[in-house]
Amino acid sequence: MTAAAASLAAGKPAPEHSVRGQSTRRDTQLAIGLLALAVIYATLRYNVFKGVPWTDWPAYTFNKAIAVGSLLLLAAATLRLVRRRSSIAILMSWAGALALAHSLLSFALFNPGYFPRLFEDAKLTFLAGLSITLGAGVMAVMELGARRSAGWTPALQSKALAFTAFATGLHAALPALNSWIEPRAWPGGLPPLTLISFAIGLAALTAWKFRRKLRATSPT
Repeated sequence: MTAAAASLAAGKPAPEHSVRGQSTRRDTQLAIGLLALAVIYATLRYNVFKGVPWTDWPAYTFNKAIAVGSLLLLAAATLRLVRRRSSIAILMSWAGALALAHSLLSFALFNPGYFPRLFEDAKLTFLAGLSITLGAGVMAVMELGARRSAGWTPALQSKALAFTAFATGLHAALPALNSWIEPRAWPGGLPPLTLISFAIGLAALTAWKFRRKLRATSPT
């Protein structure tokens, strides 16, 4: 009798089921923790220090937070994949759900009142249009990956994920580059989420670029 069968006969979960359950809980806790971190940061920067009205918190501020939360999860999944660790399914499920929620909220909020730097003479600026197109491309790649990545090689999976994370950071950065060069104007001295997003995306791409070194130094 195998260990799994013995466990089931005794009314206990099989060892592999227990390990899988622990992994699911761990990744869910990680996802919630990263999202909470993004929510706290966005709330402090925009509502507390910048003075954005609290009536805008449920949509405007929270939308920024879930975008960063999604990107943090993409970066965490990239790092795990390039180090050839455990499954990234839970992390990617959360990342995809948050990215979708961000897209839907952005559609509802997309007007010059909320995003004045994206518009000029009632039309999108070049960088804003490029950012939106890049964001749409990211969502398309994430959807493709959700449907097809099981048939991809590990090398292709890690490469696609790293470039998706970088493209996501670039999507956030393009319309806001001018706001990075005036640290004294940052509310509460906190860097813009667009700058943080670009740094996260770049870190994910760097992790993929140096994947062999990461694997060599990673404990087994």
